[in-house]
Amino acid sequence: VLEGGFKDKPGKHRDYYHTCYCLSGLSVCQHSESKAVGDSPKPTSVLGPFSNLLEPIHPLFNVILDRYYEAHDFFSRM
Repeated sequence: VLEGGFKDKPGKHRDYYHTCYCLSGLSVCQHSESKAVGDSPKPTSVLGPFSNLLEPIHPLFNVILDRYYEAHDFFSRM
């Protein structure tokens, strides 16, 4: 049973699809002002405590950056 999450619009049920894309968008926003990969975002980029910080994701492929680099390295050797 999905206890938390986001939904498309009022009256709809929460689902994994909208939860994933809401959190992905939030991650992109939090890390959008970072100058380089691995830089911490500005404290003003995180609403609430810094424990609300999300992992940085690749904005095109929607996976965390560590997994993107692993896949890129793997497929670059082919």
